[in-house]
Amino acid sequence: MTNIFSSRLERLIKENKTTKYKIAKDLGCSKQTVCNWCDGISEPSLGYLRSLANYFDVTADYLIGLEDETGKKVTV
Repeated sequence: MTNIFSSRLERLIKENKTTKYKIAKDLGCSKQTVCNWCDGISEPSLGYLRSLANYFDVTADYLIGLEDETGKKVTV
């Protein structure tokens, strides 16, 4: 089963032509932490979730799968 958060994060990284290393540096965490988020090994804390949403200019609801790409709420 694919983790919605990790697949959306991977997509945003590719779409924005950035790297996991750059995200880690910009957010003040390790590259391994970002890799673990992308691999679905761990999930970010609320603070990092907020930072990722701001970084990619998306909502936290989008990142965690409560909204689709258009901003429409998704029923879970």
